[in-house]
Amino acid sequence: MNSVYTRRSIINENYVSKKTKKDLRSLFDYLERRNFENFPKILDINDRELKTEYIKDINIKDKSKALMEVVSLLHYKTSEYKDVSKNKYKEIYEKISDNIEYLTNYYNKLITNIERKTYFSPSEYLVARHFSIILSSLSYSKKELDLWYEIVESKTKERVVIVHNNLKKEHLLRGEKDYLINWDNYIVDTPVLDLYKFYSNEGFTEDFEELYNIYNNTFNLTKEENKLLFILMSIPKKIEFLTNEIKSSFNIKKILDVLYKTRSLVTSLESQIYVAENTDETKQE
Repeated sequence: MNSVYTRRSIINENYVSKKTKKDLRSLFDYLERRNFENFPKILDINDRELKTEYIKDINIKDKSKALMEVVSLLHYKTSEYKDVSKNKYKEIYEKISDNIEYLTNYYNKLITNIERKTYFSPSEYLVARHFSIILSSLSYSKKELDLWYEIVESKTKERVVIVHNNLKKEHLLRGEKDYLINWDNYIVDTPVLDLYKFYSNEGFTEDFEELYNIYNNTFNLTKEENKLLFILMSIPKKIEFLTNEIKSSFNIKKILDVLYKTRSLVTSLESQIYVAENTDETKQE
């Protein structure tokens, strides 16, 4: 029996029944109208419960690649442009900017307190030694956020898709085809959110550049969507010291490793996008 179903109410191997957080009928009706079929067959549904066919998951090696293929198809088939007020972009800008400012102040105070000490703990030494990647990540995010806002502040339309909003490898099942499950958190918003949340949860352990390219083979992100994605990916998580020094050092190292990997990844993707854009311009000439 599939491990992903252990938190569900399994009736038998013909169907699966689970309680839902919200009414999903309109979602699945919409997906069917848009010819997106990568979800288990709906057997019964109401505002509190969802009953679907049981999918016996086939274990595959490259589940992340399959996930990107399905998600890009989801975004492609549900993409549409909607009117947007300037206030929405302003609110997004201010929310991210406030977070960057908060983290910048937090880290400046943190390093000041560390440097006042004569002897550093291992976790404090980690932060002090690698503090430049934290500051440079925050600086990059702020600079790119300002550039992003210059692009979008005068726009009256925004591209939105069905965002699964809970992307994990365990939420993709391979049966006769690939199926996305666990739709309780879905929203209608920018496609960036699915990519960013997957990267934050699991994608940083993968070859995300390859996954990004698989996604873009079906659904190309726009200039402003790419910028927003790279900004969100680059903002460092908040480092906090724990009473257990071993756990503290482990958690801090993980955050720092992600920052270094993200810096290299974003630099490579920006270079790739730059080459593609200039190649296209040359062809047009």
